[in-house]
Amino acid sequence: MPDFLKIVTLGALLALSSKPVMAIDRGTAAPVVFDCWEPERTFKQCATTGPDGRPRLKRSYLARLRYDRDGIASVLLMDGTDTRKGQWFYARRGVAPVPVELMDNGPDYFKDGLARSRVGGKVGYIDRKLNLVIPATYDGAYPFEDGVAVVCTACTIVGEGEHSWYEGGQWGRIDRKGRVVSPFRPWEKGKRLEFD
Repeated sequence: MPDFLKIVTLGALLALSSKPVMAIDRGTAAPVVFDCWEPERTFKQCATTGPDGRPRLKRSYLARLRYDRDGIASVLLMDGTDTRKGQWFYARRGVAPVPVELMDNGPDYFKDGLARSRVGGKVGYIDRKLNLVIPATYDGAYPFEDGVAVVCTACTIVGEGEHSWYEGGQWGRIDRKGRVVSPFRPWEKGKRLEFD
């Protein structure tokens, strides 16, 4: 399949997902079965939820993933009962997959060594070992750039998928250790956020 068609197919799949599937947020005892999507094909029943509610990839599927130089692979998990719902995860051998935010029709990039991860409805940041190094305490967060990231509390997401943004609440900036480097202040509609 030409690369252009792969990108269009991925965009269509992600555009249809209005509510990402989050196994950890379901609160059900029965295991959930997931399908794994790749541009070339969909792998049926490639993952199920573990005892902690987080997805676990089957060994046969883990073996076929394409890992980068840091041993990380990305996978789009879709609820086997509703393929319009999907969530990107990063995976490593021996570690439960970690959910990541959507960026450019795929998983969030590692910027300054960190990527955004949504846990329990809040956003934090993971490192390349998939450890949550900045706790998931923010309602919204943007990728790091030059050692800082813009984050917000009590803000809401507007729009869908990669064409979304945050509005309202309190906004500030944090460094790679999670320390506040620009004090939080209220968001004002129509005004550009500028930090010292």
